[in-house]
Amino acid sequence: MYIDQCRLCKSKSFSKVIDLGFQPLADTFLPSNKMNEGPEIWYPLCLGLCNDCGHVFTLYSISPEERYVKNEYSYDSSNSQVSIKHFEDFAKSVLSNIHITPKSLIIDIGSNVGTLLSHFKKMGYENVLGIEPSKNISSIANSRNIRTINKFFNLECANEIKKIGLVDLVLSSNVVNHIDEINELLNLVKFVLNKDGVFVFEVPYLLNLVQGQAFDTIYHEHVHYYGIKPLSNFLNKKGFSIFKVDNIEYMCGSIRVYTKFGGINTQSIDKLIDEELNLGLYDINIYYSFMNDIRLLKLKVIRELTDICLSGGKIIAIGAATKGNTFLNFCRLDSDIISYITDASQLKIGKLTPGSHILIKSDDDIDADITHALILPRNISSYLSKKLEHLNLKFYDPYI
Repeated sequence: MYIDQCRLCKSKSFSKVIDLGFQPLADTFLPSNKMNEGPEIWYPLCLGLCNDCGHVFTLYSISPEERYVKNEYSYDSSNSQVSIKHFEDFAKSVLSNIHITPKSLIIDIGSNVGTLLSHFKKMGYENVLGIEPSKNISSIANSRNIRTINKFFNLECANEIKKIGLVDLVLSSNVVNHIDEINELLNLVKFVLNKDGVFVFEVPYLLNLVQGQAFDTIYHEHVHYYGIKPLSNFLNKKGFSIFKVDNIEYMCGSIRVYTKFGGINTQSIDKLIDEELNLGLYDINIYYSFMNDIRLLKLKVIRELTDICLSGGKIIAIGAATKGNTFLNFCRLDSDIISYITDASQLKIGKLTPGSHILIKSDDDIDADITHALILPRNISSYLSKKLEHLNLKFYDPYI
């Protein structure tokens, strides 16, 4: 279903600024035995820029059930040392900036296998609760002794939480950008929070996306692309204030936002908004330039990878990341160019990538005749290239 209004401020005035063509759900890796069960659905992957508030959002709506429940979810937040370290730093940062007691109730919305909450438990905060809609993922979390409710964060779930107690700390990492109804989310957060409670969430940062040409972080599961200006205005209208924003490197550039109900924004938030305005983040022309740049990048990638194959080279991709699927499908790369993809996650090995239908193998199963490797999750490219340097592969970087 096409969206006819801004997902944040509900304005009817917006412009399509980014168009990555039709793409399948990037987070839905395909079991090979299901390939003959029916057609794979591709949806328009386009972003709109609100002419009133400046918010950027997907222009086509796909139900949360289709995105997270219908198929087995394949992302495991404990799958790499990079993500484990990130969530440890997240927990330490939160505890250094707010005061909670060891008995405080801490919940994580979209908690995955409980990696973030596990760090709080290690630091002595045992009263933790995860909220995770994917059945297979929540089962893993519970098996790891991270108490997890297998539901979407809705009113039914919020009532279940309140029976346990009021929440002192609500957390969320790379989930607030996935939720269609951000208005409902904030109402529910306010409903479960203690009067002095704090809501801390991380989302990919629009400024980093634009400046880094990170088009691979655009996919249907990412409904919102947040700049601080529209996000701040929306939170303020809902009665929340922002008292701290950290700019972090995770997910090709993210912001960690500290909010509470009541009060006013700190002055540092105004400075961040001024920086966005000075850089032209809400100027439509910056997105036209962005689209032109990534179209040229696409042509460059196709030409260079084709030349490698025609010269007798054999290419694989490293890291079956969701963002990699946007890259592969936008550049129209398939197994004619990429022989296979390797990954460490047992949730992905043996499956096929959506759209491109490239087989995912273990990192330990790289053939001796492979000459080149394309690292798909570029945010951890240095980690992966170092991990595999003993294979003497030529690592292809499309961004140079």
